Amino acid sequence: MVINQIKEIENALVLRRDEELRMKLEGSLAESVRFMESNQICEVGLWKKFVQIFRDCEDGGEGWITWRSEFWGKMMRGASMVLQYTKHDKMYRILEDSVRDILTTEDELGRITGYDLDREFTKWDLWGRKYVMLGMMYFMEICRDENLNRQMIASMCRQADYIIERVGEGEGKMDIRTCSKNWEGLNSCSILEPIVRLYRLTANKKYLDFAEYIISTGFIQSANLIELAYADEVAPHDYPIVKAYEMMSCFEGLLQYYRITGIEKHKTALLNFGRKIMEGELSIIGCSGCTHELFDHTAVRQTQTDYKGIVQETCVTVTWMKFATAMLELSGEVAYADAIERSYYNAFVGTFNTHRVPFSNHKQNDVPQVLPFDSYSPLTADRRGRQVGGYGIFPDGTFYGCCACIGAAGAGIIPQFALMHSQNGITVNYYEQGEMTAKTPACNEITMTTATEYPYDGNVRVSIAISAPEQFSLAFRIPAWCKNARIAVNGKWESVDCGYARLAREWCDGDTVELDLPMPITRVLPPEGAVNRDVFAAYQRGPIVLAADKRVTDPDAVLDVVCDENGTVAEAFAYCNEIPDHKICREVALSDGSTVRLIDYASAGKTWKEDSRMAAWLRRKT
Repeated sequence: MVINQIKEIENALVLRRDEELRMKLEGSLAESVRFMESNQICEVGLWKKFVQIFRDCEDGGEGWITWRSEFWGKMMRGASMVLQYTKHDKMYRILEDSVRDILTTEDELGRITGYDLDREFTKWDLWGRKYVMLGMMYFMEICRDENLNRQMIASMCRQADYIIERVGEGEGKMDIRTCSKNWEGLNSCSILEPIVRLYRLTANKKYLDFAEYIISTGFIQSANLIELAYADEVAPHDYPIVKAYEMMSCFEGLLQYYRITGIEKHKTALLNFGRKIMEGELSIIGCSGCTHELFDHTAVRQTQTDYKGIVQETCVTVTWMKFATAMLELSGEVAYADAIERSYYNAFVGTFNTHRVPFSNHKQNDVPQVLPFDSYSPLTADRRGRQVGGYGIFPDGTFYGCCACIGAAGAGIIPQFALMHSQNGITVNYYEQGEMTAKTPACNEITMTTATEYPYDGNVRVSIAISAPEQFSLAFRIPAWCKNARIAVNGKWESVDCGYARLAREWCDGDTVELDLPMPITRVLPPEGAVNRDVFAAYQRGPIVLAADKRVTDPDAVLDVVCDENGTVAEAFAYCNEIPDHKICREVALSDGSTVRLIDYASAGKTWKEDSRMAAWLRRKT
């Protein structure tokens, strides 16, 4: 990076990402990345179409073109996160070309926006400008051309300066909360994150001042969301505005600000906000929102049956994963790592359009096309592919959506939390076949090669190669769903509880660590107070939620599944030839002596038609 004059406050983070981590994974993450590269990131024509938005400046008008200016930056951010892991030259060249292309759209005023002057600072203009800057900032982390980095910083400064001259406190300036009539300006206030990052890049205090102005507004007109989070008296679903995606984006900006300032009140607000989300706003598959894309006390609403298909938005899933990663750094709480894993293997991977089903919203004669990701994920019996979230149409009749653009970031998040550094050691959060190479506290190189079929099997063997013997702590995550876990160093086994199993010793080349994480199928009942609590149950095996898919099991059937007093389900391995691309299938016993087959949630419903109608919450005999 060209400029980095601002350092974080000492001890601001409990865990830290390893920006130099090298990964070679062969499991789900590798499959996800290959899917994104072939179905989205390497589509040169798509990048050109996104950049054209900033030349046309037609956003903010009538029709389905209000928020298209978010598309480029959102996808560039995710693609850059993926490339930081893959290092693929072809993909890098495509991204670099697109960055150079969008820089040519800057007008004489320093603006890069899809809104013309007559419509600027309305609707989703600042939201789109936020993503332009974020896209550039994330690309800077992988950019191989220092001159291009300088060009991006100069452009971002001009973009921000133009905004600061017209928005903020002072005569003739607009209150940032009035720059959008949507959600009391919550979407506009989310520009906080790139403004703080720009201050970190330049050390120019005017950007810190503008960030402090945004924070002073509390993000909306009718209340101060930071104060509400700090007081910790109401949950996010009881805030005056409850738009989940935008709210988490604002709080991620606050988190970036805390990392510079160390203001304890803000840390407390962040910890309270994150805890409240985990306590009441997440579903069995790790997403939020059963009323459109809103915080709505999802924990108790996830078993409702009248939601009409628009639930569990992919943008919310990925934004939650990204925010949870930042909160894991801030707090060191293993619950965030567990939550990221649940979201990734279920809600996120489940959105992949692996059957390449064409879709049309039938708006303004749009052209049916294949998008790489679905926008919404069913919980009770329904089908996938119901609607395109954040739908935006182009002059040629093709279209794209916000959830399709954010998808790449979902996979890019995994390398950020897979292996992290603590003050005295290394923490391993993520288990899949492959290897990770990092630096130890004494800067020796360590490579951990993992042999496993996780998350579909709980046996994990880690072989350690280290350049010199060293005393430090190596911690392994024991997920909360796992009971009776065991861990072994060089063949010596012992039982461990959920949380982080910290092994402080001198590590030598050739050491091995083995994990035994039992994965029986467990029945999960809805929480107290849940809608239809006595009607539904879910079934989980390790981090994987099992689902009924109509191709093998009726998702509307009432199932009296056999389980013991601890909720452990009688099961057997099963084949599922009807769904050739599934990851796991188990046959569970019913009380009448028959059986039914359940598959991993992420593989269910993939025809996006009634023939693969699916459900995570299954009706049970009361």
